[in-house]
Amino acid sequence: MSGILVSQDLRELVTAGAVRSLYPLRPDQVQPSSLDLRLGARLWQLQCSFLPGAGGIGAKLGRLAIDEVRLHPEQATVLRHDGVYLAEVEEVLELPPDVWGRANPKSSSGRLDVFVRLLTEEGHSFDTVPAGYTGRLYLEITPQSFHVGVRRGDTLGQLRLARGRPRLGVDALAEQQARAPAVYWSDGRPAVVADPETPGIEMSVDLHEGDAGIVGYAAQRYRPPIDLRHRGLDRTRYWTPVHADRTGEGFVLEPEQFYIFATRERLAIPPELCAELVPFDATKGELRTHYAGFIDAGFGVDPSGRGAKLVLEIRTHDVPFLLEHGQPLFRIELLRNRTVPDVLYGRGSTNNYQMQGLKLAKQFA
Repeated sequence: MSGILVSQDLRELVTAGAVRSLYPLRPDQVQPSSLDLRLGARLWQLQCSFLPGAGGIGAKLGRLAIDEVRLHPEQATVLRHDGVYLAEVEEVLELPPDVWGRANPKSSSGRLDVFVRLLTEEGHSFDTVPAGYTGRLYLEITPQSFHVGVRRGDTLGQLRLARGRPRLGVDALAEQQARAPAVYWSDGRPAVVADPETPGIEMSVDLHEGDAGIVGYAAQRYRPPIDLRHRGLDRTRYWTPVHADRTGEGFVLEPEQFYIFATRERLAIPPELCAELVPFDATKGELRTHYAGFIDAGFGVDPSGRGAKLVLEIRTHDVPFLLEHGQPLFRIELLRNRTVPDVLYGRGSTNNYQMQGLKLAKQFA
């Protein structure tokens, strides 16, 4: 059966040796519709980003690696902002011929403005694992606002595996929204498919409804390194709050500055589905609106029925950009799971963003 492979499928692949590693998989790596990827032993600082192509990772590293370090499981290695790094992934794949994959940064990586992309041994594109792939995986890591401290075993990216074509088409998406909505507008009404030719729902930014009048945060530069395993950090040392727009004039975002905002819309992803945010669209403006881009089954589902907002990780490019309340910024697409996962997002202690509003990365108090 086609669809995104779920928690029990992922465990079966581990048992069968299709996903293997030197150190056994931790139970908390298995998410409802995805698998968290751990940093392995080796990390290289690079001159620049690259795609391996037919020559493979090794040939490019021979030309572009500035330094190689060994990651320690307990002692942090600091990755400097604006540096480009490549890290081995602990997990190695030997996929069945009909199983392919897509990757994205974890939510906490995106909220720290750490750009994370997956590479395969001879890949011609980022974040894509071809069907039947056998070999190592690598994460390209680029901290853009903060220095970050990482260790072997830290999880910065996640992988979802699939068979067939799991995306809901326009008709199926409209039927889903009519029957059991996964996306709600701010007034509680189900969101509708805006474009009859495009199987997605537009999502917009909230500049009015915030906690204590705060609707966003702007990253401060030149701050101390953020250790990914620390918790309870003082947000005022790293972030400047953005207050609600009471004038209706919006906010001018500064070029190459990183911001955290939230959507007006709320999500409640049912167990049989997961969701993907459509990547950067230049027609919406010269800005990136999200890094993580994937939502597991069960996100935003609880007895209150309120749903959860998505957090937007916005970085502008080249020119100042006017951001206004309710401005559509990207689309969300719904994907079918192969079956209902035996684990749902929010049912475990490691799900930090269930029922969230505007929320910074888990490292901050």
